[in-house]
Amino acid sequence: MTTIDGLDLVSPERYAEQGYPHEQWAALRQSSPITWFEPEGYQGFWAITRHADIVEISRKPDLFWNGPRLNIQTLERDVRNAQGPPLRTIVNMDPPDHVVYRRIANQWFTPRNVRLLEDRMVESAQEIVDRLFERDPSEPFDFVTEVATPHPLRLIAKLFGVDKEDEPTVLKITNEVFGGTDPEFARDGDTGSTAASMEDAMAFFGRIMEDRLRDPREDLATVIATATVRGEPIQAVEVLSYYFVLLTAGHDTTRNAIAGGLLALMENPAELERLKKDISLCEKAADEIVRWTTPVNQFARTAQQDYELRGKTIKKGESVALFYASANRDEEIFEDPFAFRVDRDPNPHLGFGIGAHFCLGASLARMEIRVLLEELIPRLVSVEHAGTVERMVSSFVGGVKHLPVRMKVAPSGR
Repeated sequence: MTTIDGLDLVSPERYAEQGYPHEQWAALRQSSPITWFEPEGYQGFWAITRHADIVEISRKPDLFWNGPRLNIQTLERDVRNAQGPPLRTIVNMDPPDHVVYRRIANQWFTPRNVRLLEDRMVESAQEIVDRLFERDPSEPFDFVTEVATPHPLRLIAKLFGVDKEDEPTVLKITNEVFGGTDPEFARDGDTGSTAASMEDAMAFFGRIMEDRLRDPREDLATVIATATVRGEPIQAVEVLSYYFVLLTAGHDTTRNAIAGGLLALMENPAELERLKKDISLCEKAADEIVRWTTPVNQFARTAQQDYELRGKTIKKGESVALFYASANRDEEIFEDPFAFRVDRDPNPHLGFGIGAHFCLGASLARMEIRVLLEELIPRLVSVEHAGTVERMVSSFVGGVKHLPVRMKVAPSGR
């Protein structure tokens, strides 16, 4: 096997410079799909690169816990972030608490309930595409900030009951925490810790919680603030943690998928033409975009006992890194996995995870992407690059952070 540098798999800087390390993952899948790495500055981990192995581990939440290590980051960030405010979210909860707490918000994100939001999504997408029509098509703009960001942000804010004037605060919190390894987004350029940003986030969410306890409304923030678990009100730290994970992850990952999706269509013009000719493919295209971009690249799990997998022994207390982006190019699962196909079917990607921690907002994200495609693609006359594509300095939640384009959009037929 060609020697793989473990830093290629986890270094945020290398992700920004080179994109996702698909070449390295492909080599690992072929010759050593479960490999132990100890990159300089990181605690050691097993790299899990095949689809079947990630599924197997993910379906054993009693044996592979989320705590204490949520994802693979530097030892410095592990230590410094541990000094910040405590978090107790459904993302880092393990059985039996995870199932109980997930139920609090689960009903709001079922496919049936998400369909009730479609009119709001269509209204958002129409307003954004109409604004693109009004622009001078010769003038460049950043597709990420003008389109990919506001669409999912305004929808999760509406669902939550966050006032429109507070949306920039939610975006700032999200950028500083999920983009904390990126100097552009990190608080005061400090890429070593997000503790200060988390303190501000908890203060902001605390004001929302207190408001809903005083004045309940028909929104998700109220549902969480007034929830009970096992007959007792949930603790404030659990309310604030719930707010954090839903309001930030609830739009950031979809933003990255939408931005990466347009880039994929630009790089595959034949697929863009296929979508224009058959707009009914937008639903399948949304899933292919999630497979192709895989915004959440990796989560870590910790073995609770020794476990044999492909002849390797994962020892109790050792970490496994589940590389979903690698699984989404697995040759054993996907036909021609390095081809972007808007009509791919079946598409058993792991872009939303698998098992107990399957993404709570998967149905919402799929619909947000589909609806935006359905509004934009029929009116898209032309699109071209207008500058350098910039990627997140992140190996956790990654993707395109700036996508300068020139775009010509036709008038609405409404």
